[in-house]
Amino acid sequence: MKRFFTVITAGRFWLNILLIGVFVFVLLKASLFILKLYTQHGESTTVPDLRNYRVDQISTILGNSELQYEIADSIYSDELPRGVVVSQNPDPNTQVKQGRTLFLTVNSTLPELVVVPNLVGKSRRIALPLLEIVGLKLDKLVYEPDPSCTDCVLGLMYEGQKINAGDPLRKGEKITIVLGEQSNRTTAVPRLLGLTYKEAVEIITAQSLNVGQILSCMGCATGADTTHAYVANQMPGYGADIRLGSYIDLYLTTDRAAFETFDAEPDTTFYEDN
Repeated sequence: MKRFFTVITAGRFWLNILLIGVFVFVLLKASLFILKLYTQHGESTTVPDLRNYRVDQISTILGNSELQYEIADSIYSDELPRGVVVSQNPDPNTQVKQGRTLFLTVNSTLPELVVVPNLVGKSRRIALPLLEIVGLKLDKLVYEPDPSCTDCVLGLMYEGQKINAGDPLRKGEKITIVLGEQSNRTTAVPRLLGLTYKEAVEIITAQSLNVGQILSCMGCATGADTTHAYVANQMPGYGADIRLGSYIDLYLTTDRAAFETFDAEPDTTFYEDN
């Protein structure tokens, strides 16, 4: 027992304890420093808003931030410019560590390919929704004599050439639907006054007619203005009898009250062709 107390009271023992403590302290400090470097603790940057910028502008926008980017997906929308960023992950204005990769979704420069549906033999009422479902648009309706039915699809055309079910087309392309007509049937021109241009197009097509020219559009400066403008007048006037597949020309205005001064009475004129 006396020897034990002699050892622990010796200076060398306490020196060893002190050295061990210093070593442990230095080791902990070094470990925390290395961990901090590894995790880049406290070094973050704000994610910029890259939406609506072209892909070729992204590197310049990120600059010296050390952020990386990767094109993760692409979509196609004709409402956005081609080749711009649509969405990003992480979201804009969030804090991330330097070197983080941003995953971008861009608007494709070319629409995706879709397959022309099988519409031959179907009625116009069925064919038009099917066309819209696959992402194609109606250019116009063309009627040809057919003894078997009226308003049944006889064929499809794209840029003047016949196309068949299964043919690939770019999404958003416009095609012509050829419909049968048993005789010189007529239809009454619908009343379109006060409707938006978009609403008028839907009604005209539903009546087996075609949208003609926009003869004027008062107050319209952009395509969006035209889409949401109101029908102020139409030619032929509502109530007139016209051949299936005929055209209705429109006068548009952004002033909704303007249409009230036009076309108070129906037009009973018969139009062979418009």
